[in-house]
Amino acid sequence: MVGPARSGFTVNVPGCRQNSLMSKSTPFGICQALLFVAAAALGPLCAQGVISINLKASNSFNSQNTFAGFSAWEPGTWVNTASASATDVPDATGNVTTLDISAPGPRALSFSGATLNFSPMKSGIQFFGANPPPTVISQIPYPGYKVIVYLTGYDGNNASYITDGATTYYWDPKAFSTILTRTTQSAHEPGTPATKANIAVFGSDENPLTDSSITFNFGLAPGASGGGGIGGFQVIEVPDPIELTIDRNGANYDLSWNSKVGRVYDLLSSADLSDLPTTGWDIHLAPLTTYRAIPASGTGTTVLDDVPSDGPRRFFVIRESEAPQPLPLEDFDAQPAALPPGWTARDSGNGTAWQVGAPTGENSPPAAASGQNSAGTNINGNYRDGADVTLTSPEIVIPPGTGALLSFSQFIDTDLAATDPDLGSVRILDVDNQDAPITGLEISSIEGDGAGAGWTNQSLPLPAGDVAGKTIKVEFRFTSNADGNVWGGFYIDDVSVTLPQP
Repeated sequence: MVGPARSGFTVNVPGCRQNSLMSKSTPFGICQALLFVAAAALGPLCAQGVISINLKASNSFNSQNTFAGFSAWEPGTWVNTASASATDVPDATGNVTTLDISAPGPRALSFSGATLNFSPMKSGIQFFGANPPPTVISQIPYPGYKVIVYLTGYDGNNASYITDGATTYYWDPKAFSTILTRTTQSAHEPGTPATKANIAVFGSDENPLTDSSITFNFGLAPGASGGGGIGGFQVIEVPDPIELTIDRNGANYDLSWNSKVGRVYDLLSSADLSDLPTTGWDIHLAPLTTYRAIPASGTGTTVLDDVPSDGPRRFFVIRESEAPQPLPLEDFDAQPAALPPGWTARDSGNGTAWQVGAPTGENSPPAAASGQNSAGTNINGNYRDGADVTLTSPEIVIPPGTGALLSFSQFIDTDLAATDPDLGSVRILDVDNQDAPITGLEISSIEGDGAGAGWTNQSLPLPAGDVAGKTIKVEFRFTSNADGNVWGGFYIDDVSVTLPQP
């Protein structure tokens, strides 16, 4: 998600003085070229995290799960909750975060106005006095952020307040409009109407909030009657400034900027300023991909050496975005059922093999962990004696300086023998070392009573010290003895390898 950016910029040009850069009479050359670089670099395109929470009253129509036709302050997926609290709330892209919210106030099923349908102002916390229970948002994952509070209430109310302890805003509910109007009213005369509004903003791009938690108190303003309401919140990351430094290196340039693990960077360029970087600029030296999706170095600073200027005049800008996950969620549900691209299966030729499909065997799971299909050993029946079968993922690239997390669902149904049991295992293979297993990164001796345990969620941390900068594979293996006691086998579903949150 691209959002507003704050930035600093440094240009180091040996032999050039600042006033020569600004002189109209200076012959065109390296100094002017760097002036053009500076002009563009003042607005890097930064990635921005957003967490959106709609406070429902119940699962009724008026709880508004769809937000159809509603233009929020920031787009993306909303989390809808009728609970008094929620933990590890996902962000607008669906990634789980550390954010928790406690919102114990009583909920209104519907504030006035059908036009509020499909907006967070339709339902939420209601109050009829000055001091209802506060709402606390904690474990906020962003070093700097702002909070958009969606304000609502009944038509009979004309003045409510909300405060974070440092700033207080007043509003009169816009009971019949989803057009966002911000209140900036910070003082109120008792008994008078407040500004018609439905959002308040705490923090800003210039002065972001920095505490890991924030507490909101709210209620009726002095002399007011009726009922007010709080419909929802958006916690919006304010990205750190990106400081781009450029040094001359012969006819080319050395570039460096501060970077974050979990983000990637594009170097965009243009010969002129006729288009905005967000719409008309391309990757530098395209169609080459050298300057596309540059990973963060892991040291906090990313460096590009010897970058060609590609002409006598060039404008540059850095674009930041979330790094793609190393292995996006694989649910094996593509149709027709088959091994996904890049996945490989090996068997020992004894009648047991990894297969993809809907499980139907007598001792198989009754259904996939999610969707229709899963991967399993003999999807329609029991495994055989003497099996040694593996299912291996495609190559997975882990960026420098970071670890990752392997997550998957498993169903295991084996003989539970006291000696030489039938077992599943998971190993991480080092592609750059001829697929050798990485010592210590494994889940071994997986066995169980599938009918009793069912599907379970599993995970394996992949520390940066073991995988950073490497290309890996995930191997699922199943072996069986020759005692004739065979069962459902080893099934997996919903496999992913994800990076930590920046």
